[in-house]
Amino acid sequence: MKFKHTINVLIDNFKVTYKLLIYLLIVAAVSIGISAAIIVPFINSLSDVSAYNQLMTAFGDMFDEIIHGNLNNLSTSFSDIGESFSALMEYLSEHPGDLALSITGLLVVALIRRFFVGLGNYTAGSLINDKMAMQANSPFAATLIKNLGKASLYSVTYLPISFIYDAACVVVLYFLLFVALGSLPVMINIFLFVVLMVLLTGVKLLFTTDWLPAAICGKQSIAGGLRYSFARRSGGSGSVYSFYATSAVALLAINVLGFISTFGAAIIITVPLSYLYLLCYQFANYCDNNDIKYFTDKRTIVKPEHERETSREQFLRGE
Repeated sequence: MKFKHTINVLIDNFKVTYKLLIYLLIVAAVSIGISAAIIVPFINSLSDVSAYNQLMTAFGDMFDEIIHGNLNNLSTSFSDIGESFSALMEYLSEHPGDLALSITGLLVVALIRRFFVGLGNYTAGSLINDKMAMQANSPFAATLIKNLGKASLYSVTYLPISFIYDAACVVVLYFLLFVALGSLPVMINIFLFVVLMVLLTGVKLLFTTDWLPAAICGKQSIAGGLRYSFARRSGGSGSVYSFYATSAVALLAINVLGFISTFGAAIIITVPLSYLYLLCYQFANYCDNNDIKYFTDKRTIVKPEHERETSREQFLRGE
């Protein structure tokens, strides 16, 4: 039933996809521009390095062989690429300054980008909540500005939690699969890495699923919403984790397939729609678990079996 409610809420809030899309495109454009300003000077600094020039030549020869259908020499091309790459890595290990500076700059840009993505998710969540509560079509920019303080606090809090968790998962899985189990075929290691990352991502989403709804719909503080979400007071952890695990696989497949089959054009829609789908589930799940009425469309209201009565003070506070 929650899945059905999620789909209905998603359809009712489909316009938010375009608003979130424009916001994410602006964030991506700025991030790419700053990243290019870091990468291009670093690449230019390698123009006089023989190993780098040999690597570029090897890549060029390989693509030329593929274009002309000469696949018999691919093994030689791969060997040349491997040798040139090893030589380049040896050069960079002897001159680590520029590489370390560039990596640090790109890491800072990535963290800032994720901060602004968090602002967008909070704003989209507010729009979904307004639609579910009052069928209101709130403007994205005005909602972002109105909630900028609380949204920034949410994003600043969520960013290190998510980054540390994701980084720890990647490091542990890398050493487990590619070092400890390095004797396995590479494709099996990659398969296991993707599967385990999906399962671990489901764990992260399980413990943060009620955070935004508690802060926006439940009007709790960011810290209070985080405590509520981590405590799993709403229950149903098994069904929530099952939803996230299956959804992560489905969304990954849809985005990858869309990217490959349309040369990247489809992800313009599928990426913001993926964010929106998960947000709709979070709010529908929170409202169902906390006996809160909400609209799934302008003609349909989901009512809890035991509806809570709103006191005069709660009504005046807008709760």
